[in-house]
Amino acid sequence: MAYKNSGLFRFWRLGGSSSSDAEDYTAGSVTKFKYRQLEAATNNFAIESLLGEGEHGRTYKGRFKSTRQVVAVKQVNGKNISDIYRYSEQSILWTIHWRSLLHHPNIVDLIGYCSHEDQILFVYDFMLLGSLKDYLHDLPADKKPLDWNTRMKIAAGAAEGVKHLHDLSSPSIIHGNIKPSNILLCEGYHPRFSDFFGFKEYIPEPDESESVGDGKLTKKSDIYSFGFVLLELISGRNAEMKLDLIEWAKRKLVDGEEFTGVADPLLKGHYQEQRLYQVLYLAADCLETCNVSRPCIGHVVNVPSNLASEIYDPDAIQINLKVKNRFRTG
Repeated sequence: MAYKNSGLFRFWRLGGSSSSDAEDYTAGSVTKFKYRQLEAATNNFAIESLLGEGEHGRTYKGRFKSTRQVVAVKQVNGKNISDIYRYSEQSILWTIHWRSLLHHPNIVDLIGYCSHEDQILFVYDFMLLGSLKDYLHDLPADKKPLDWNTRMKIAAGAAEGVKHLHDLSSPSIIHGNIKPSNILLCEGYHPRFSDFFGFKEYIPEPDESESVGDGKLTKKSDIYSFGFVLLELISGRNAEMKLDLIEWAKRKLVDGEEFTGVADPLLKGHYQEQRLYQVLYLAADCLETCNVSRPCIGHVVNVPSNLASEIYDPDAIQINLKVKNRFRTG
């Protein structure tokens, strides 16, 4: 594997092997762990400790015996780091350090990292309730479906996380991988974004009028992805096949069918129709084919934040609305 000899891994070795007898060190607020520490914390990366497996690696639950701290350890193949993120050996340690300084109530904290052979491991805060995907698409038999108020709370918190990245971080940041499996839930269903290694730095393009499928990562591509999260939250359907989900929503909304046909059956009608309409309308705005037609995150965050502050009242007066077809696939 040629990438083992790349500048990336020469850089790791020059920085000191985490599996050596050298003492751990902390650069700023990020700790470099020894590999044997993470082996011990995860019971040698036992299958019983496995939390999940994604496109870029596996995540394990770990516990440091000395502090009793429970963590999530993400094991990433180094080829993904070098091929996808293309970090230079001069910038990668700075990038990890910078990521560790990114703190927000809706973003999972990076505690530390470890380099070992051809992999990099990242240590994050452990989120007790798992991911939003678990509750929408892989609901355990002993768990109740998310009610309307909780879904709006999650949407609002996730939007606040994106707003922090887009508008309040310096430099501005693109998440680049917004989806329910990357929205983790801690106590009280409080949402926090996780990520693959680090967030991508936002570099303004001269022309940001991209359309769906052109592969560019911009703030508006994050908005597009967030639109699917909204649609998954209200429908309960999986957006892995994104255009299929849009086509399904379109079929529900054509020929005068009530827009409530989009709602997740697990909600059992326990929502106000006009509030469902608002979220559906916002999702359609986010999923506009053309980038420039999508709203900025400052607008997006307002709708779920307002709805999250309301408590569903089954006795509220309902209105009979029909939604025009606003979903486009191209």
